[in-house]
Amino acid sequence: VNRNPKIDYHIGDSILGRLLIAATSKGLCGLMWGDSDRELLEALAGRFRRCTLLHSLENPQQWSEPVNRYLNGELVDLSLLLNQEGTAGQRPVWARIQTIPLGWTLTYANLATILGHPGSARAVANACAANSVALVIPCHRVIRSNGELGGYRWGLQRKRRLLSLEASM
Repeated sequence: VNRNPKIDYHIGDSILGRLLIAATSKGLCGLMWGDSDRELLEALAGRFRRCTLLHSLENPQQWSEPVNRYLNGELVDLSLLLNQEGTAGQRPVWARIQTIPLGWTLTYANLATILGHPGSARAVANACAANSVALVIPCHRVIRSNGELGGYRWGLQRKRRLLSLEASM
């Protein structure tokens, strides 16, 4: 058993700010936005405490190119190979979020009900906040019951822009 797995990462630009892409040999484990490289590295280190982080991602364009095309309004398949680990409570939330169609939203409460756990909207929100692969698991498509955006790990301005972009696609 590898007790100190390796994660390779790359940080570059996108229209939503600095973009960190992180992957293991098994697939994408991080797609995060931030305002600075330091902020992104701290988030990656916090999420993957037991991993060795290496600024050596081979061919980062294989990940960043489809993301940037998508952000420019192009319909791109973002069903990338993932290595997203989560708890038994997070995995079904993430799987269901991946089925929300482009241009649609669900509320945290609706998602909890669909998953068979009415009343657990807060747990759904926590699962969204734990998602480390933006866009691929489109947690920005989950909003509050009153129609407000709710939270977004990478900032409400980015969530607003993503929802607006997708509405126009």
